[in-house]
Amino acid sequence: MCNNRCVFCVSGQRTEEREAFPVPGDPVLERLEGARRDGIRKVTLLGGEPTIQPEFLRIVRGAVGLGFDEIVIFTNGVKTARGSFVDEILETGGNFTFRLSFQGANSRAHNRTTKKLGSFDRLVETMKNLRARNQRITVNMCVVRSNYESVAEFPALLLPYGASQLHLDMIRPLDAGVRTEEEMRAMLPRYSDMVPHLEAMVAGFPAGFDVNIGNLPYCIAPKLAPVIHHDGETTLTVAVDQRADLSEAWDKYAVKRRDKLKIESCRECVFDSRCSGVFDTYQRFYGTDELVPITPKRLRVVDPELRLFTLHVEPLIAALRAYAAPPPFAVANVHVDTRDERVAVRFAREGGGSADVELARPGAGAASTDLFSLHLVGATTVDAATIELLRHLFAELCAVSNARVHHGIGDDAAFHGPLRHGVDWRIGRCLERLRGSAPYTALSWEGVTIGAGGRDAAIALRHDDGVGVTLTLGLDRDRVRGGYRLDRELTNAPATLVEGVRAAMSAVRG
Repeated sequence: MCNNRCVFCVSGQRTEEREAFPVPGDPVLERLEGARRDGIRKVTLLGGEPTIQPEFLRIVRGAVGLGFDEIVIFTNGVKTARGSFVDEILETGGNFTFRLSFQGANSRAHNRTTKKLGSFDRLVETMKNLRARNQRITVNMCVVRSNYESVAEFPALLLPYGASQLHLDMIRPLDAGVRTEEEMRAMLPRYSDMVPHLEAMVAGFPAGFDVNIGNLPYCIAPKLAPVIHHDGETTLTVAVDQRADLSEAWDKYAVKRRDKLKIESCRECVFDSRCSGVFDTYQRFYGTDELVPITPKRLRVVDPELRLFTLHVEPLIAALRAYAAPPPFAVANVHVDTRDERVAVRFAREGGGSADVELARPGAGAASTDLFSLHLVGATTVDAATIELLRHLFAELCAVSNARVHHGIGDDAAFHGPLRHGVDWRIGRCLERLRGSAPYTALSWEGVTIGAGGRDAAIALRHDDGVGVTLTLGLDRDRVRGGYRLDRELTNAPATLVEGVRAAMSAVRG
């Protein structure tokens, strides 16, 4: 059942046609009990509109009593606009997330999509109530023709209330109910028309805000690719089939892919494995001319900041899986984390123990190129064999990628990360700043040598014309003293040499 009549949704349509009814609580509680026995930790209560079900609070109390780690209440705000109703929910003692069904970022777009005057204002009141009670607020919107032009207003709408996530999803035609061809065309927008509005919306949120866009083909908006997602965490859905009959649990995302297609050229796209294509109905309305594959070469152009790091380094991932590590190590596992955009490699050590290495975007770490950085994040033992593993691995990866080295493996390789091994922490911090700021114009990085006790360091750099520069760091009581020397006398130092040394010394000083 639902009190709204959203243009894209079957629930309001079925309610209006008197085909949606109250759901008895007992069958729902039985399914929740079975889910907990099967180890499921999180449940979402949605509809339609779940809060207008007569058994809603009983179901909430039951879910709390079963010990679910998180209970998500997906609502259009019809009852949560009253603070007293929110209090009734919170009195059950559960750990809640409230997922608010905004169908537009302003009242005009929202109300014309829900076909319910006042529905936008109720959601704003809901946010006020939840903010006052320190509750987690997330927001969901289905993108249709009547609301997509409003989305750039979401940052101004949501940030003052502390919302932590916004998810926009492309309309799925099969979920829209029984619609005429005319109704379907009126609600289904062309994807490329949305892109400027979506880009403005994403730009309006601060860095780190969890904004994501579901089921938009990556090639339509490659600049938005870091926030586009197809599918999600493993989700089982139980739905109402006929009146009070509950369906068997079905895999949400497997079902959502059933009415989608991909074209032949999709195989050339770096996003092929992540993208589930376009809906059949969309293809029928708009064709597939928008679907231009993102090749590896084009990816570097549209993503120069390497935000989609794991896509850029797919050749390196393949090389890691086949890598023959120097004894006493062997590759035990390669894990690709597309959420945090890192590649984790565990090396098993002969006789027991391991070493854990990560690849990430260029920057600090034990070594870095213009494509990736290498980090030692854990090791049972740090010895000469561990450092040799890093040297060998870095050389292999550089050979595969033809990447430009910003800084390479040195005696301080095990310091950069949680290990903090072999280097006085004050010297190590200076080295981290130096590595994180490399390269220094025309100065290439040759190596780092650590003195006895880890209390001094020498960093070897070389200018393009062959002049060697040695940066020196040493502890003088409790302070780090730094300087540099050239390997020859110069009458007129090249400007790029002066610039590089100045930048390096500035990094040392922090």
